[in-house]
Amino acid sequence: MKAEIIPTEKIQQLEENLKKRVERAEIKGEKIEVEVEDEEKLSRIPGIDSYWVAEEKFEGLKGRPIDQQAYTRLESRKDAVRALLATIQGWNLIVLETDRKWDLKQLRKYNPDIKKLKAEKPREELGIEKTVSSIEGLEKVEIEIPDEDEREMIYREMLT
Repeated sequence: MKAEIIPTEKIQQLEENLKKRVERAEIKGEKIEVEVEDEEKLSRIPGIDSYWVAEEKFEGLKGRPIDQQAYTRLESRKDAVRALLATIQGWNLIVLETDRKWDLKQLRKYNPDIKKLKAEKPREELGIEKTVSSIEGLEKVEIEIPDEDEREMIYREMLT
């Protein structure tokens, strides 16, 4: 099925990200034309403002195309919401050892490139110096976390 995407920003980066998830992606002026099996997939890709499928307009996830890497821990619902918000803001996450397999699976719907390490500490050889959670020795990227009620709503709507 053919779809036309209006990006939020960084059209080339979004095109690269889309190529991993759709059958075809090509920039046409200010838009990206894609061929996709399931248009629902497009609603979970960061960097899409809106998209058209068969004359019908759908709202995208907004945010920024994924173009940076950071570590995170996934030990609670709050961590899962923080990871989702970081993904929407353009962060490709490397998750340190976690038992929260369900949350990780749900996060991969928004970015299938999320990696999980079996180690509990960051690996120097990866060259990643940032974190969205508190990890000693790394620069923390501030991700604004909503209050508990809104956090719970985000978790239920987007990660379950």
